[in-house]
Amino acid sequence: MIEQSLNFLVVEDLVSDTFLFQRMLKKVSQNPEVRFSDSILSLQNALKTFIPDFIISDYNLTGFTAEDVIEIVKSIDREIPIIIISGKLGSEEKVARLLMQGAVAFFSKENFQDLPEKLIPLCQRILTEKKDTFEKLERNRKREASLKEMASFLRQYDLKESSKELSLLQELKKNFSGLLNIDE
Repeated sequence: MIEQSLNFLVVEDLVSDTFLFQRMLKKVSQNPEVRFSDSILSLQNALKTFIPDFIISDYNLTGFTAEDVIEIVKSIDREIPIIIISGKLGSEEKVARLLMQGAVAFFSKENFQDLPEKLIPLCQRILTEKKDTFEKLERNRKREASLKEMASFLRQYDLKESSKELSLLQELKKNFSGLLNIDE
């Protein structure tokens, strides 16, 4: 097990497989954060609100494929490693095409229970090779959290200040309505 909490975004359209992935990733990383996506729209939204260390995707998804996943992820952040875990793919040509498009690995779902043994060394190797990238991802996560906290504070401040200003304006209107000839 990797003695580090990792963030995974799993692109999978079968609910039964999402449970298997959740269990499997708990064997790969200590306290992993796992989020799921099952459509192109949910993938795009997830990538706007969540910065994963790794993306794991099935190949055949409802309405799209892992090739689409790679294209979408790479258009947003070329550094996030994408691992394809799928049933039968049909040909080695598809695997080669996925790797050329940017996937870092392909594994079959056939021996799902053996996947942690394969993923741990792969993830450790990628973490070591891309240490600078993962430090950048962590800085981006912290910046994102800080921005969300600041936005929340500003929204609260704005609401309080707006209501104070509105009360003041209503008070002024009431007190000076006769002088300024304003109807209430």
